Amino acid sequence: MVLVALSLIALIGSAALVLLAGSAEWQKNQLQQLADQAALDSALKIGIGCDAAKATAIITEADNFLATQRTRTGALSIAGGVCAAPYTGTDTFAGGLSETINYPYRAHQQQVEVVLTLTLPISFGGVVGKTSTTLVRRAVAQALPGSTSAVSATTLTCSSGQVNVAGSVLAQNLIVRSGTCALYAHARFDAASSTYSDLGNVSVYTDGQTWTAPGTCAVGNSGSKSAICADGFELSGHTAPACAAAATSYLLAGDKTINPNPCAAGTGPQPVPPLSTTLPPEPNTDASAIATLQGTGGAACTAAGVYNHAIVVGGSTVATGTVTTPVPVKDASGFYHFKPSCYGYLNPSSLSGGGGGITNRQTGPEAGPATGTLTLTLPANSQAGTLLVATLRSETSPSRKPFTAPAGWVSAVAGGAFLDGTAHTEIWYYPNNPGGIASVDFGVSPASINAVGLMTEWSGVAAASPLDKTGVVTVSSNQASVTISTSAAMTTANELVITDLGSDSDQSPENYTPGAGWTSLVSDSNNLFASQYRLSLPAGVASETVTGSQATAWAVMIASFKPAAGGGPGAVLDPGFYYFNGSGFAGGGGICLNGGTLLARDVTLEFVNQAGFSSGTCAAGGGAACAAAACQFGSTPCSLSACPPNTAADSPNNLTWFAAPCSTAPTGDAASCPASAWCTAGDRACSNVLIWAPASNTGQFAIKGVTVKHWLLGSIYWPGTCTDSVNGTSTISGTLFCGPLSISAGAGAGFAVGGNYGIATSLVEAVLVE
Repeated sequence: MVLVALSLIALIGSAALVLLAGSAEWQKNQLQQLADQAALDSALKIGIGCDAAKATAIITEADNFLATQRTRTGALSIAGGVCAAPYTGTDTFAGGLSETINYPYRAHQQQVEVVLTLTLPISFGGVVGKTSTTLVRRAVAQALPGSTSAVSATTLTCSSGQVNVAGSVLAQNLIVRSGTCALYAHARFDAASSTYSDLGNVSVYTDGQTWTAPGTCAVGNSGSKSAICADGFELSGHTAPACAAAATSYLLAGDKTINPNPCAAGTGPQPVPPLSTTLPPEPNTDASAIATLQGTGGAACTAAGVYNHAIVVGGSTVATGTVTTPVPVKDASGFYHFKPSCYGYLNPSSLSGGGGGITNRQTGPEAGPATGTLTLTLPANSQAGTLLVATLRSETSPSRKPFTAPAGWVSAVAGGAFLDGTAHTEIWYYPNNPGGIASVDFGVSPASINAVGLMTEWSGVAAASPLDKTGVVTVSSNQASVTISTSAAMTTANELVITDLGSDSDQSPENYTPGAGWTSLVSDSNNLFASQYRLSLPAGVASETVTGSQATAWAVMIASFKPAAGGGPGAVLDPGFYYFNGSGFAGGGGICLNGGTLLARDVTLEFVNQAGFSSGTCAAGGGAACAAAACQFGSTPCSLSACPPNTAADSPNNLTWFAAPCSTAPTGDAASCPASAWCTAGDRACSNVLIWAPASNTGQFAIKGVTVKHWLLGSIYWPGTCTDSVNGTSTISGTLFCGPLSISAGAGAGFAVGGNYGIATSLVEAVLVE
């Protein structure tokens, strides 16, 4: 009986252990699932920065989620006084369950840890000397922004300077450097809370990345050259992963303590994942975006749509769109406001400068032919402060100086363009005229020769010393066309450029065809006289080719006049969705800044076909680099230059960032990022999505030139070629996804890309990292 009793005890204990083991395994799975769900749920509450209130909200979210799954028996208690410690929440629930919630996890703002402990009673535990056991399961979840790289590109080229990225970098192919260019991935460290929102890693999918030329890495925004540098780790390869040496990686001391080395001893290979080519949902299929379109009757835009109706402001075509696309209207601050619609291209350059750009205020009738005195007239009295221009042609005389003018008038080129026996042309101008001028008498000498001419009035021209560049050409042999150019590059974009043509009377009548983009002021086939103008050329040499109806000799001149500084400074994209398909601009189209200023708030832009986003012209590839004195997307944010003395643009709209639909912006720039008027928070097609292009787009994202400035708030998805020239405080606050990306930084440049704001999370989810 003693032996039987002892055997029964052993059998009962073994059975209890078997039952306990089975129950424990089931409970472990349930407990892990519960920890995972609570961590993921609370991760969705993580925002920007860390303080007591934010930590409390995240911890409370996890605790409340657990309370929906288990009956709470205690009360949430939160301890800790600093984010770096971290904050810790504890609570108890029925069935022996207790929780510990840590936020931030290991000083990472984007991560939260949930630890669950379950106490299980052991049946017949008294027999084996133990009445209970505990199970512990934990989960660490990461918020959506924590799974996005600041820069992602198939091929990344560091062109010049030190290119600073506020966040991590991911490249499919080996990163290329030119000269002494340095690429530096900075951790996003919040000094106020001593926590990180991004650890500043560099990952390259292709094996064998070279990190230094040799070169040097120096902590901070300057001092690095000929190297790829990171505050976090640098990892290259998917077949044979390898890390960079200490000289270029883990440059920020605190980073390594919370950012595990993927190549540490005893660690298995961690291959770099390939760059995903997935794009967010197309904005043009999103109901909220389509609802903002004007002039479409409620329909979406199409890639094949014919959007070539000229939208004209002040005599210049500033865009093409549908026949019902609204014409931009100037506000009290001088900015022209565009509305959401389907466009072929948009070129706001002529809307920048004095008074919203140079404008042809009035054109008088052609005068003459007359001898002795040539009287030019205007339809109405001139306005004080404007520029008057007279284009003149006469027969030739031995004096070579046939014209004299009243006080105030200045000859653009003394003697003009003279070809004996053919014609004599001259351009005269009256800067900052006193007003009230409706006619002017030019003396013609000798009195035996005939002269013709025309007077025009222009607003928005510099009041003092407006003449910039001139040019003269004479062609003595009969030619079917003539090209006239300024002798040097114009100082700024959007100057008034006027040509004055005279041809040989032996080929009368002569019909003149202006060069592409030029507007005719007068074309007199019988008196062999023509004049054209242009307002939207970029800074550079101005040139026009005029074609005659028959071969002839030519005497031609050209003059350019500078726009006034200040005044109407440019254009604004009002809130909504904008679509560009290049219609009306062969081989290019899209948005071409071309020397102007363009502001925007609460917008999403889509580009298809060959349409591009360019700081230059609308030509394929973005045209030449912007060389104008004023060439910018957005205006200097108050977060980068304190307001005052810095002033936000377009008062009272107070625009700084060229911004996507968003709800948070850097301190001081709240006006640029109010709650969207049309895009619901979290809408993956528009929320924080600034620019979107499909893989089939052949246009380019091209911000080029040493004078271009840009402050873009939002994420950019451009599978094609990208170029980004970073000057001064210019930056893309958000993420940049490109195919081939070439990026350069001027002296003293700040962060080229990245930051905690403007991050679109269309392609990521909250994930479990531990």
